[in-house]
Amino acid sequence: MKHESIVVVYDSCQAIAEDIADKLGAETVSVQSMNNRQLENSQSFVLAVEFQSAGQLTPHWLYAFLNLHAVSLKGKRIAVFVTLGNKHDDDHVAKEFCNKLKENGAHIVGELQYTGTPEWNLDNWVCAISPNL
Repeated sequence: MKHESIVVVYDSCQAIAEDIADKLGAETVSVQSMNNRQLENSQSFVLAVEFQSAGQLTPHWLYAFLNLHAVSLKGKRIAVFVTLGNKHDDDHVAKEFCNKLKENGAHIVGELQYTGTPEWNLDNWVCAISPNL
């Protein structure tokens, strides 16, 4: 049974997003189709964020980030992982992304994760965040 209050938001990493959603019993939504009603009606989010070179959010994620500031995130639980980009180049910007979400009232769940790093393990990460979503 899907929990409508948990939404996994993705851009080009649909397969990973669907895997996470299956493990959490959540729904997936493309960042391009995410809207303010979903932001307001959902309590928990997993954001599969993507960066371009030089630590810049991809255009879709930049637009979504602006939308995330257009509504209150007070009481919303958000887990963030980076699916495109790398920890060496993007870590500072990714942490700032999380800090801006916190400033808008969000509670960041778990550790910021990067796919493709030696410490990345999807099952372990989902187990770690799931009790708090």
